[in-house]
Amino acid sequence: MRFLAFIATVVLVTTLQSCKPDDELTGDCFVPASAVNITVNMDLPEYYNLRNLGEFISFENQGNRGVYLIHNYDDIYYAIERTCTYQSENECSQIQLDNDILQLKCGMESDTGFVECCKSTYSYNSAFLTGPTRCNLRTYRVSRNGNTLNVTN
Repeated sequence: MRFLAFIATVVLVTTLQSCKPDDELTGDCFVPASAVNITVNMDLPEYYNLRNLGEFISFENQGNRGVYLIHNYDDIYYAIERTCTYQSENECSQIQLDNDILQLKCGMESDTGFVECCKSTYSYNSAFLTGPTRCNLRTYRVSRNGNTLNVTN
C-alpha cells in the first residue's frame, strides 16, 4: 500500500511540474494578448486568392505584431499571430512567411534582405519545427460562412 502511495505522489509531482506556466520573465512562450477581429469576404478582389490552397494575407493592424491568414495545403484556414513565441519582447521576434520553403520563420525583413532573430521555424499550421522555442505560434479562431471568413480570439 505504501508503494502505491509513493507512486501516486511521484506521478502527481511530475504532472504538476510539467504544467508550470510559461516564464514571462524570460519571454519563453509568452506572447502578449491583443484583440483580433477580422472579417474577410473572399468575393472581393483583394481576398479572392484566399480560395486557393497555399495563399495567405497579412493583417498588420491586428493581434500583437500582425496576423497571417493562411489557406493551408490541408484545405484549412489558419489565423496565426506574427509574434515569435521565443523571447517575444525582442523587436526582431516577428514571424515572416517564406514561400520558398513553405514555412514561417522568426526574423525581420530589412533593406538587405531577411535577418534571422532566433532561428525558430514553424509550419503553415503554426506548429513548431526547429529552433530554440518549445511552443507553437498563437492561433486565432477562424469560422467560415460561405465565402466569408471571421477571425476572432
